[in-house]
Amino acid sequence: MPVLTAREMMMRRTALAVGLFVLLTAAVTVSPAVAQPTASSPSDVAADFNHDGFADLAIGVPGEAVGGPENAIAVAVSILYGSGLSGSGGQLFSQVGGTVEFRDRYGSALAAGDFNGDGFADLAAGASGEDVGSVADAGAVSVQYGSAGGLTTSGGRLFTQVGSAAEEQDWFGWALAAGDFNHDGFADLAVGASYETVGSDFAAGAVSVLYGSAAGLSTSGGQLFTHVGGSAQGGGQFGWALAAGDFNHDGFVDLAVGAPGKSISGAGGAGAVSVLPGSSGGLTATGGQFFTQVGGAVEGGDQFGAALAAGDFNHDGFVDLAAGAPSERVGTTVGAGAVSVLPGSAGGLTANGGRLFTQVGGTVEAGDAFGEQLAAGDFNHDSFADLAAAAPTEDVGTVQKAGAVSLLLGSGSGLTATGGRLFTQNTPGVPGSAETFDQFGGMEIVF
Repeated sequence: MPVLTAREMMMRRTALAVGLFVLLTAAVTVSPAVAQPTASSPSDVAADFNHDGFADLAIGVPGEAVGGPENAIAVAVSILYGSGLSGSGGQLFSQVGGTVEFRDRYGSALAAGDFNGDGFADLAAGASGEDVGSVADAGAVSVQYGSAGGLTTSGGRLFTQVGSAAEEQDWFGWALAAGDFNHDGFADLAVGASYETVGSDFAAGAVSVLYGSAAGLSTSGGQLFTHVGGSAQGGGQFGWALAAGDFNHDGFVDLAVGAPGKSISGAGGAGAVSVLPGSSGGLTATGGQFFTQVGGAVEGGDQFGAALAAGDFNHDGFVDLAAGAPSERVGTTVGAGAVSVLPGSAGGLTANGGRLFTQVGGTVEAGDAFGEQLAAGDFNHDSFADLAAAAPTEDVGTVQKAGAVSLLLGSGSGLTATGGRLFTQNTPGVPGSAETFDQFGGMEIVF
């Protein structure tokens, strides 16, 4: 796989929600709290929007036409309610607090958390292509609050970038993660704007933080971060991917930020992951961490940090981090992809004991893009978090780019390929069949 340009990376952005949902419900036994990929942090409540004890599922619908053909790909969010998930009582929402416009991409990023502390999970949905006034593609995030009747537009709000002016092609809302960063009992929201211009550096990227309160999310006390460890870098795309978890087990949720376009020692697009620790004052760069790829050489175009997932894979009380490098060269195989795992510890994430995984249960092939999307959860209900990793351009037999999802299981020693499985649409129990360009496990958004 050749190194992707910023524009190509944008067009290849994937979401594992639908593919993973099919995998979970069809192929493995899970608890309701696990079978919802929108929960953004192990320390948050599940996405129980109506507080009935069953986790619910929010799914982005990027091809939905809202208000006619002129608004195609305005994007909607579909909600399925537990138990067992059913279309009965489901809801479909278009953007809250703004005008539905062509290519807003509403719902292309989702995060759930109880932002107002009322016991009902709320939903944040990114619209990274939203125009703010006359500023094209500045981006926005809509927030809908939970209630006994489920999600509602009542009291919903639209937020634009915090801590900086809305600028053309910032793509605010590109990535989202929820967690209680200041441990005050209210979930907070981190929002990536991966194409934010910092100084004169285009696409350096930034992350805004909105804090929760009894009144819900607010810009009061909001923060803007542009880098951790080093300096902002043009094309670095800081904020491309986000994951929240208490990596040092101090009671404050921390934030991992992917910058897959970051150049490392002259290696363009090698990628990096930064960590902002949580504290009583919220997220802070003080004590922040900076990681390049674990278990493999740093190479140009690897795109380490293009996908992130947090979970306690060894059940030691410290949340660990999985980071995808979908363009990683495996041996001489270009673009096969790999996933690095950084264990949590009292000192935070560490490269000590870190591991590198390539595809499970299939042949490593050029352009598979293994690790392009990740999701963590206790899929077999054994108390160890497991990891699902998509290879959306995996060939299935002679069927090109049909896509596959690998499952790595957690254990006392962390993630392991032992017992791991590879799922495609040809796997018994998984609906559908593998077809050319299906990209199972990924969902291409073209704009």
